[in-house]
Amino acid sequence: VVKAVRPESPASRADFQEGDRIVALNGKSMEKASAKVFKENLADSRQTGRLWIIVLRRGAYKKIEARLEPFPPEYVEKVISGHLAQAHATATAGGQR
Repeated sequence: VVKAVRPESPASRADFQEGDRIVALNGKSMEKASAKVFKENLADSRQTGRLWIIVLRRGAYKKIEARLEPFPPEYVEKVISGHLAQAHATATAGGQR
């Protein structure tokens, strides 16, 4: 199940939504697959870089076609900055410096 989709991420551009249940990945059933098996199948897709995924969304099946792509450098910097700011705020609030 898709737990979260970051805005402006490859997943959001591919139209994944929170709550989508991944049913199949490139023709292979993922209904009873573990996270490890899903990741292995995803890694196998790196050769072609293309994915087609069937999700169950609000009771209906939807096909999502996507391309494996790295995050743009600006996005990576934004995420890292956000994590660092959050970690600093937590450490400061906890009395640590």
